[in-house]
Amino acid sequence: MKAGRILGLAIAGLIGFVALYLLGAWLRLYGDNEDAGSPTEVRVPADVVAARQRAEQRAAASLTSAPSRQILFGDLHVHSTFSTDAFLWSLPMVQGDGAHPISDACDYARFCSGLDFWSINDHAEASTPRKWRETKRAIRECQAVAGDEASPDVAVFLGWEWSQVGLTAEDHYGHKNVIVRGLGEEAVPARAIGAGGLATRGLRGAVGVPWVLPLLDLRNRDRYYDFIHFMEEVKETPYCDGDVPSPELSDECYESAATPAELFAKLREWDDRGVETLVIPHGNTWGFYSPPGISWDKQLVGAMHDPEQQFLIEVMSGHGNSEEYRDWRAARFGADGNPICPEPTPEYQPSCWRAGEITLQRCLEAGEPLEVCQERAAQARRFYVEGGAAGYHAVPGTEFEEWLGSGQ
Repeated sequence: MKAGRILGLAIAGLIGFVALYLLGAWLRLYGDNEDAGSPTEVRVPADVVAARQRAEQRAAASLTSAPSRQILFGDLHVHSTFSTDAFLWSLPMVQGDGAHPISDACDYARFCSGLDFWSINDHAEASTPRKWRETKRAIRECQAVAGDEASPDVAVFLGWEWSQVGLTAEDHYGHKNVIVRGLGEEAVPARAIGAGGLATRGLRGAVGVPWVLPLLDLRNRDRYYDFIHFMEEVKETPYCDGDVPSPELSDECYESAATPAELFAKLREWDDRGVETLVIPHGNTWGFYSPPGISWDKQLVGAMHDPEQQFLIEVMSGHGNSEEYRDWRAARFGADGNPICPEPTPEYQPSCWRAGEITLQRCLEAGEPLEVCQERAAQARRFYVEGGAAGYHAVPGTEFEEWLGSGQ
């Protein structure tokens, strides 16, 4: 009897603990929204800056033809943990080492990489009014600690990344970094402009982070609570009215542009208000979100291209190289315009082809005739290549290892 009473009290205590925990989660008593931090308020020594300039001048003098302009080194594609992917990679569950706010990027540019200029380009799809205000503050503080505007130890630019994703080659445009020339409040847009479409729906309609996750790693629980706040803040930001010109929208909403044409049109509205921007495309030949058969053609004609705003392109990053020519393709297209899965080469196995190989192996292991299995394999290849970026759904229930090095 006594043992039963103790067990009952223990169960009641456990239920009470769970109830209190869930109540605290519902009231958001755990974790917090990250801020952008503040940069180190120490100037890079003048002799270091001078030595850097002399090295650049020596490099310029060594060229076969004397350059007519000064050579500078910078980075116009920088993320902080204000970006969803960077925050995810910072979590302990993937061996991340915690928050890396915008102030960290400022310090790194000034003291570690010794850049002449840099810009912040967090994904706009995860931007919120609070984070945009924090971004502007941190960038202005970085410029302030860099010294006199005429000769700073680093030049700092505000910006964001427009991260568009399409399921097929026809509706995929890739990513573009938007760089703002000025830093004064009257010289910057009221908000970062996201890509809309699949990228926005995927993030803002995502299933919430389970509140049980911090309990699985109690030592680092606060980091997971912070990520929960991150996702909830994004999802709770209301959408802007799409029929109102960008400069006239509320500062407290999320704005998006579905295509480059819409993005350029919105930026021109800001240009009319004295806000100058530069647009730099990137990531058009790599990434799991790039559908087979994508082409630059549609981005260089009509309203999809604005030569006054878009006159640079990023050809190389840690993600991949869009400058190197390779004769293999993830997909080819027939005379009727329909996609075709190419056969593998010694250097490259298309993922659509691997889908057929996985299907063939499963079918044979199930004891089906070879002819039937070959037909199913051909069908899997066709489904994969027709599925674009979502082609992997053609073979359900696969493990990552089954795809080997296909698509690489």
